[in-house]
Amino acid sequence: MAHTNTTTAIKTLLASALIVSGIGALTPGGAGAAIETPTQTSTTTTAPARQESTTETTSQGLETTVVIAETAEQLASVHWALGRFETAGLELPTLAIYTHSDRADCKGLNGYLANRLDGGWDLHNCGIEFTLLHELAHAWDNNSLTEDTRDEFLREAAQATTWNNAENWFLAGGEHAANVIAWGLGNERINQTRTRPYDHDSMLEGFEILTGGQPLWLEG
Repeated sequence: MAHTNTTTAIKTLLASALIVSGIGALTPGGAGAAIETPTQTSTTTTAPARQESTTETTSQGLETTVVIAETAEQLASVHWALGRFETAGLELPTLAIYTHSDRADCKGLNGYLANRLDGGWDLHNCGIEFTLLHELAHAWDNNSLTEDTRDEFLREAAQATTWNNAENWFLAGGEHAANVIAWGLGNERINQTRTRPYDHDSMLEGFEILTGGQPLWLEG
């Protein structure tokens, strides 16, 4: 399924002198070779007080992503991850992104996504950049994927029969889809082995079914 590329203007309002001084030279981060276990979508969320920046994203209207980060490095990682989705032309819904140094702030998990009553999403990340891309992929999935595309992905590119699996997350088509997206949006090709099939050709096929394009690292 093809997606339309959009031009996104990002304006950052930094609410902390620490973040201002630390974000002066933003450089994209790498996805890292070691992949942490991604997690399924949760239905509850907490919002601890953190250093805050507000990112206004203009794309066919005004959408706002609020980023709550503990460090300048975490904030840079979020900007990098959002930029990877923008480069791939994958539009994200309205988000509040919370980055944490302690997994206790992610309920002991590496990360999770929770829907809000206003139609937006809260994303909490306590893992590596792959985990952040994975959770953003869940948000993109909920915002963009059609049932026809999900069915095609399950049929052609996933060793799963359902999109969700509450008992075994690694057997959920939606979890494999999020891993495929995260795999395709990294700076370089990595070996994703948490969900199947994870051979190179199957991952390429899955990414094309979901996005209509090729991984960013392959195009680069």
